[in-house]
Amino acid sequence: MLNPLEHPVCLEFPLWLEETAWAEHIPFAMFVVSALRPKVFVELGAFRGVSYCAFCQAVKSAKIETRCYAVDTWAGDEHAGMLEEGVLTKLRAHHDPLYAGFSRLVQSTFDEAAEHFADNSIDLLHIDGFHTYEAVQHDYETWLPKISETGVIVFHDTNVRERGFGVWKFWAEVKGKYPHFDFLHGHGLGVLAVGKETSRQLEVLFSANEDEAILIREFFYQLGSRIDSVRMFHGQQNRIEILQTYEQVVRDSKTMRIYRILKTEGVGGLMKKGIKKVAKDE
Repeated sequence: MLNPLEHPVCLEFPLWLEETAWAEHIPFAMFVVSALRPKVFVELGAFRGVSYCAFCQAVKSAKIETRCYAVDTWAGDEHAGMLEEGVLTKLRAHHDPLYAGFSRLVQSTFDEAAEHFADNSIDLLHIDGFHTYEAVQHDYETWLPKISETGVIVFHDTNVRERGFGVWKFWAEVKGKYPHFDFLHGHGLGVLAVGKETSRQLEVLFSANEDEAILIREFFYQLGSRIDSVRMFHGQQNRIEILQTYEQVVRDSKTMRIYRILKTEGVGGLMKKGIKKVAKDE
């Protein structure tokens, strides 16, 4: 039976938590880094960097000699949404002081980046780019030769069946060819051992029976849901602060000052004060 607590890094809270659909899988990301101990990790589709920084945090905490690469254009897309200006700059400000010694943020298309990695060189690959069936199939086929003999590929959004997402369909086709594990929460996460050899630590995951699989999913769901709750709380706090700012702007506006005079003193009061004077005072 798999014992995730043999890899206590999975209990760490992420240092970087922006808006993301990945928060519930952060504990597993940290676990798989500790269990697999990859020499090279690549993420395709870093977006705001929440998942990528979680992988990097695990590398640093577990003191593993891993070279990490996040590949993205940082332009956004139809499924992930278009990124606001300054996202990459903000991510670098967090990432570089902590992880620049072993990690690079590579601003590039996936196909262009693939040319710079040797075959059989990547031990852990996270595919989270454009989510149509054709796109994920292309990313998989392009990067599969790059995977090492103990390599593992992780697919996000394997449980989304809307807005043209096709990862679920590709995952259903490919998972039967290799040892695999399905997480159903957090939009779904598929773990695929495509290498000729399977890590001893992960072999227990892939060989879990139905009851064991339920316990594993529940364990990582419970850890991840707490992280996502904090993310949602921070998001709500930010929205409240924005609304309060808007409210203050409206309260201080000329229009609201005239409205308050009309409401309390009527037209006569407004005429007495003088509309122009009220506007000028503002």
